Amino acid sequence: MALNRRSFLTFAAGGVAGTLFTPVIWKSIDDTAIWTQNWPWIPRLEYGAQAYAATTCKLCPAGCGLNIRTVSGRPVAAEGRTDHPLSQGGICPLGSAAVQLLYLPARIKGPMQKQADGTHQPISWDEAEALLKEKLAEQRGKEDAVVCVSGDENGTINELFSALLGGLGSEACYQMPGERQVASRVLRQGSIGYDLENADFVLAFGPDLLDSWGTIVRNKKAFGAAHPIGEEASAKYVYVGPMQNITGGAADQWIAVAPGMEGVLALGIAYHLLQAGLTAPQAHDFVSYRNQVINRYTPDFVERLTGVTPDQVAKLAEMLRNADRPLIVPGSSIAQGGGVFGFAAALSLNLLFNNVNVPGGIQVLPDLPTVVPGAQDTALIRARDFVAYIQSVAEGRTEKPGLYMVYEANPLFALPQPEVTALAFEGSYLVSFSTFYDETAAQADLLLPTPTFMERFDDVQTPYGSGFASYSLTRPVIRQPIFDTKPTGEVVLGVAKALDIDLGFTSFDKVLEAKVSALAELEGFLVESVQPWEARTGESVSAVSGNPWRTISRGAVWASIAEPFPTEMLLGSTIISQTAPPDSEDWAFPVSLVSMDSRTYGSRHIAIPPFCLPLLHEQEIQGDVFYVWMNSATARSYGLQAEDKVQLTGPSGSCLARVRIFEGVGRNMVAAPLGFGHTAWDKFSRNKGDNIYKVLTVRREPGSNLAVWADSRVRIAKA
Repeated sequence: MALNRRSFLTFAAGGVAGTLFTPVIWKSIDDTAIWTQNWPWIPRLEYGAQAYAATTCKLCPAGCGLNIRTVSGRPVAAEGRTDHPLSQGGICPLGSAAVQLLYLPARIKGPMQKQADGTHQPISWDEAEALLKEKLAEQRGKEDAVVCVSGDENGTINELFSALLGGLGSEACYQMPGERQVASRVLRQGSIGYDLENADFVLAFGPDLLDSWGTIVRNKKAFGAAHPIGEEASAKYVYVGPMQNITGGAADQWIAVAPGMEGVLALGIAYHLLQAGLTAPQAHDFVSYRNQVINRYTPDFVERLTGVTPDQVAKLAEMLRNADRPLIVPGSSIAQGGGVFGFAAALSLNLLFNNVNVPGGIQVLPDLPTVVPGAQDTALIRARDFVAYIQSVAEGRTEKPGLYMVYEANPLFALPQPEVTALAFEGSYLVSFSTFYDETAAQADLLLPTPTFMERFDDVQTPYGSGFASYSLTRPVIRQPIFDTKPTGEVVLGVAKALDIDLGFTSFDKVLEAKVSALAELEGFLVESVQPWEARTGESVSAVSGNPWRTISRGAVWASIAEPFPTEMLLGSTIISQTAPPDSEDWAFPVSLVSMDSRTYGSRHIAIPPFCLPLLHEQEIQGDVFYVWMNSATARSYGLQAEDKVQLTGPSGSCLARVRIFEGVGRNMVAAPLGFGHTAWDKFSRNKGDNIYKVLTVRREPGSNLAVWADSRVRIAKA
């Protein structure tokens, strides 16, 4: 089982708290002390009373539970919460840096307005909110003239934004791209979850479960519980993907398949399952699905496209048949940019085993009730394709909006082909609600910084990938925000009132209280001694009683395992046939680009925290040059050796890097990390490596018309 410093958690027996670890040589430990203690902006500890405050992390969508340790009321450390079902005492690198991010120099200290020379100058909150009201009023009544994009895929804040836009005459409310967007094209109502804890065979087609996908820490806990040290594993994990990343290294078996070809292998497995007599009578399209798979995805065809031999495919099908509770998890290795074909193809294997809403299977999870009057339907928002919208605006096919509002997102850095995003934003008034001075904030006309999640009330609703519906809150763990920031929910409510748009609430706290009250509409419980996956196998739980707001606002987690509605399942024969990838190679750009993600690299709206810099391997970055990885055969075919400088060129951009030889990358593939190449933030985060988003190429998937980029291709040459 291969591990590295980025795994960050001990894979131990079920329920054992994850342990943050950094097995580095003594020199690196000394470096870590320098990095984490000697920067002048880090506050020195004060003597005083120590306390802990339970909260939920909002630095990425996983929604882990944190205990924030304070001394004299000042946060000094973030630790994992053993009572939180999404993390069970574990913590990821980004969560461990939460307190450092609270004091980071890259934070925006107060509202600011862009000047004629491009600099930002401080203004008061009264001036800032009056300016926002003025700019919104100018666009009022013009169809979709105001656009909002949110980087918070789990928060009730999105209801406020969509309701505000509705009052202005716009429906253009978007979320930054992620797996939910693809899943919504397959399951139109509710969302899909995965009961890893009760599965005895997990076959992952693409998602890096243990480092960057879904409920990361929970996934690691489930893996660890199934692989107790010194004992026989209770669940087998097989990873299908382009490289031996954290999941591929830890899994019992890794099968190399180029990005975009995972779905072909899934249907190759379905071929053997159907030949063995498996059926899905509950699916209305079973006959057409069977005919399509049997006639097209033959062993020879699958081998030609994926390189996986017929014997290997047949063996995978046999392993699935022999499992009692098999679970097939589809997705992209970077949790974004994947297509409907691969997702639907892999998901269909679950239906052949009829493991929907059963222990160890896929779960159809309810969307929590909306509470803000006029808010758009949650499913409608997450199904919208922001990347396709940006491409359409940049190409002149869609009228450019008058104003963009960007909340906790960094689209000018973290969308494929960022120069296209810049073109789409050019000439529109840009308002940033970012906590940090990121690339988008640096270009914004108006900065309205929101506090960190440790300084405000906020919420987390059912992170994608979870096997159960859940709800938890963040709460202020400090008496008042460190800087002159204001919760975005309060800003939106204030400007709506000034514009005579009734959003139904006077404060964001009241919005969240209403959300907690609305949970009574669903069959749920507060997680205490019984975990949700245990309840799914028959353990009894207690109904919610007393004052739920008081309990949840102090750290309790609400959960539900109830099936929300009768689910009419289809195997997806139509969408699979319409979205199938081409059979031929792209000879203009012959190498598959394998994008890598990790919480060590930050998240889509957080740059690499200074706390995480010492965790970067010397073969990930040296100085200002970062590394891309390829196996020795691929390197030889292009005349490359380790440490050579190489240029990756795609249809829309290029990057320079050095070569690392790693046999855990598939043939004719090159792996490159996301999260490097920032040009904003602060001196600790910027000018490190290059931004691979420049090389990612957007194409439209036939059939779904979804913008996809996880299967981007490049040319490589010695620089």
